[in-house]
Amino acid sequence: MVSEDLFKELNTRVGLGDSKYLTDIWKLLCNDQELQVAALLPGKPEEIAQQAGLSTEAATDILNALFKKGAAFKGVRDGDTIYKLPKNIIQFHDASLLWEEATQEFFELWKHVMDDEFTAFMSNMPPEMQLPSFMRVLPIQETVESASSIFTFEECSKIIEEAEKVAVVKCPCRISQQHCDKPLEACIQINRGAAYALDRGHGREVSKEEAMTILKQCEEAGLVHMVENRSKGNVICNCCSCCCEMFRLVTHTKKKWILAPSRYVAAVNDTCTACGSCLEICPVEAITINELAEINGDICLGCGLCATACPEDAIQLKQIRPEDHIPA
Repeated sequence: MVSEDLFKELNTRVGLGDSKYLTDIWKLLCNDQELQVAALLPGKPEEIAQQAGLSTEAATDILNALFKKGAAFKGVRDGDTIYKLPKNIIQFHDASLLWEEATQEFFELWKHVMDDEFTAFMSNMPPEMQLPSFMRVLPIQETVESASSIFTFEECSKIIEEAEKVAVVKCPCRISQQHCDKPLEACIQINRGAAYALDRGHGREVSKEEAMTILKQCEEAGLVHMVENRSKGNVICNCCSCCCEMFRLVTHTKKKWILAPSRYVAAVNDTCTACGSCLEICPVEAITINELAEINGDICLGCGLCATACPEDAIQLKQIRPEDHIPA
């Protein structure tokens, strides 16, 4: 039987050492032998086998089972396959929620972890402590003012066009939170992300044309494009404000730095008829309606959803942030 100390160690290593619900997640996700092997990570299969008193074949089978469940990640270093634990709670959340045998109980436990424990952890961080933003919003490129300089890695179409491999997986946040009926198969994996998803068997490879169709459907559903907060990432998320953990963390912790806006902000021209279409689709309530629609630039994420919804083409995105807003 696995000791409580081992659960404490595993919880600590993914970032929530005092979590109660995370222990229950581990118990549902892994059997005792898998948990004991997980605690030995990182390492090569032959190293783990020696430490666990197993054959290399048996250790490899267990490591692959952990990989399929999202409890371990694998990579290659100096020609050797290395397995390691998820690097943080967000990576563990996103990977394990795609586990094929996950139950409603499993989803509910993750809701408690993220809503109760991780939110409290982030809220209690000292105000002066600010980490790099976890994710960054991508503008809908058709809504960017024509005179603006938009980078390849700010354009969904260019990211897809230049990708060597593309896959799509279900959104872990909507799987767990279940607050809306927005498209579920909506997380676009790129290159290494696509290879990872396909290796786990939790996604499907798609053509670039289908990927663009999915992105367009997500825009029409009022979802916000997001990427990792660097110039080149492995995923394009399509997020709703009610389920997305990034949106929810910003809302509940009041720490705006968690989610970086795009380099743009919405601007309204005098053809606006104050119809309210933009008001309904804005994911962060940055718009008020008076004689014209008015944008709160301090809140606006620069996603462009309001511009796509405007029947009068009265809204465009204007560049307000410099090139170095996007980390290298």
